Amino acid sequence: MKFTHAHRFAANIDTVTAMLADESFAHARAKSSGAETIDAVVDGDATGEFTVYIRRVIPARTIPSEFRSLVGDSLDVKYTEAWEAPGNAERVGTFAVEISGAPVRVAGALELKDVNGGTEFFAAGQATAPVPLVGSIIEKSVTEAVVSAFSDELARGDRWLAGETSL
Repeated sequence: MKFTHAHRFAANIDTVTAMLADESFAHARAKSSGAETIDAVVDGDATGEFTVYIRRVIPARTIPSEFRSLVGDSLDVKYTEAWEAPGNAERVGTFAVEISGAPVRVAGALELKDVNGGTEFFAAGQATAPVPLVGSIIEKSVTEAVVSAFSDELARGDRWLAGETSL
């Protein structure tokens, strides 16, 4: 199932990129999902290529009840975001979500664009669950969760840019 998500930051692209490349922000954005355990690492920095690795353990109560028996008490979610070096007034990257033990894969593209002093964040992705009969239901559920996570994390980014940098 394909999806998109857009968000506008009230900060220039260099400021937004610096935030995304900040390991403290990676921890803060992961925490916004209600994760019980968080590991976050940033490899590289905002001046060039960088990759954000976030692993979080999320309580299974956050997913639809019909899937809880498949995953146990919690979900081990690994998120990777890889950004290329700066381009002409934009940054591009990719993302992938892996849920341990779940028959689904999520991957897509990311883009930051400088727009009138602000920054447009755009994500386009696809969830794929090659499971007969229920694959489309799993894809829909995971897609909704990923879009919700982007929404929560980017709203956390707005607060971060406004000066709320504590976890």
